[in-house]
Amino acid sequence: MRPIDILVAGNNYLLKTGMEALIAGCKDFKFVAEASTDEELLKTLTAKKADVLILDLSTIAFRTELMGLIKKTAPNMHILAINAQQPRHFISKALDQGITSYLMLHCDKDEITEAIYKTAKGERFLCGQVIEVLISSNKKSDSHDSNCPLYNYCGGAIISEREMEIIKCVAEGCSNQEIAEKLFISVHTVTTHRKNIMNKLGINNTAGLVMYAVREQLILPN
Repeated sequence: MRPIDILVAGNNYLLKTGMEALIAGCKDFKFVAEASTDEELLKTLTAKKADVLILDLSTIAFRTELMGLIKKTAPNMHILAINAQQPRHFISKALDQGITSYLMLHCDKDEITEAIYKTAKGERFLCGQVIEVLISSNKKSDSHDSNCPLYNYCGGAIISEREMEIIKCVAEGCSNQEIAEKLFISVHTVTTHRKNIMNKLGINNTAGLVMYAVREQLILPN
């Protein structure tokens, strides 16, 4: 299987350096190029092909025209946006305009890595904090509204292998610390995964996760 070709766009030195290091550290990823401005990005897209564009929206302003040009220049490329905390309407508009996945600036390595894999396949990945923004705003409206961004953007309950592992551990009575040690990830990552799982499944307590684990035969009913 060929590696996932990745282009990084943004003007934040630390973010670009961190992304390049993460990409270099994974055999499935290949760093193709970087761009610091809108103009540089569009020129790079005409010269280089990429599967995923990691777009730093904290330094490259989100504009409908820019998204249109990106999509026109590289129609088969998927976009993973990274940004600081933003209100629901901003995130909703970005997703409407063609961004596939959305992370916050302080997401950890595991979340970013998983997001790249999902995005490369055209699957939507929203970090737990982005989902919380959408959910907290949606509490003020009818959650069954067909135009609700959460329902449109999450595409149903797509549970990853890692999330299944965490559900199984939770159902077996493991604490977040024990899960982190067992799966070699941080406690923060475990907490974020649990929030993502509960939001995807519409579950708000551990008992619900245990019932899901039994139903999916991840653990025995006893």
